[in-house]
Amino acid sequence: MDNARRVKTFEKALDAYGIDAPTELLIDLLADAMHWCNANGEDFHFHLAMACRHYINELNDEQHYERKMNP
Repeated sequence: MDNARRVKTFEKALDAYGIDAPTELLIDLLADAMHWCNANGEDFHFHLAMACRHYINELNDEQHYERKMNP
């Protein structure tokens, strides 16, 4: 999945999450993820750090792809 597709997929998730402004929905989603982690014995900050790593790798992958497409 490319990053543009990831954005569209997340926008759909936000749309399904509620009717508030997108930034408010994002805050609610993250706060609820923290509650879920707490209830299930998961470390939210560990998972957030892993998500940050994935994000950086996905950005790098896209940059490598763009370089291949535009020599």
